[in-house]
Amino acid sequence: MEIAPTQSGPAAGRAPGADPASPGATAAADFQTFLTLLTSQLRNQDPLKPLQSTEFVAQLASFSAVEQQIRGNDRLDRIIEALSGGPAAGLAQWIGREVRAPVAANYQGMPVEVEVEPDPQAEKALLVVRNAFDQVVARQPVDPALATARWDGTGVGGEPQPHGAYSFTLESYRGEELLGSTPGRVFAAVTEVRLSDGRAELVLEGGERTPVDAVTAVR
Repeated sequence: MEIAPTQSGPAAGRAPGADPASPGATAAADFQTFLTLLTSQLRNQDPLKPLQSTEFVAQLASFSAVEQQIRGNDRLDRIIEALSGGPAAGLAQWIGREVRAPVAANYQGMPVEVEVEPDPQAEKALLVVRNAFDQVVARQPVDPALATARWDGTGVGGEPQPHGAYSFTLESYRGEELLGSTPGRVFAAVTEVRLSDGRAELVLEGGERTPVDAVTAVR
């Protein structure tokens, strides 16, 4: 079986636009060279002695392995970029700190401070508190001129609520007309940084996730 000669030198098998110094470019070049050799082999094989099926299957398996290696390298490069030199640079330093975001608070008996955004036209506002089962446990009046509210852990009738996760919503009213509802933001500890669809997101205590651009403060 004859194999047609392929181009030699630095330009041989190089993917267009690839950086020859990067690991990804090296893998892409090897992949392109593999495809060139396989195509040439199929084109120039002896019709009287075709490639054995076992050999062909083995080469297809090699083809799949090279392809998976390239994909793995690309994903690793994105993770390294996000955690070191990309848009999410420095996020690893946030692990163990607290960020303020529109997530549930882990109530442990101490009052919870909630950042709120009343409607500019609001005459009154209510802080609505929900438990982990999405049940409303409290509706607390809030001064619409303030940007923060505090929940002391009591329910509608003043009874103390059990420890656990609670979420907050601010309802703005003009008279009896509801102008709108906005989520309250609370501080929660960061336990992990992950990548989701190429975007960095924070994993908070309790397992909730929040995108980085939803964070309004770090402490």
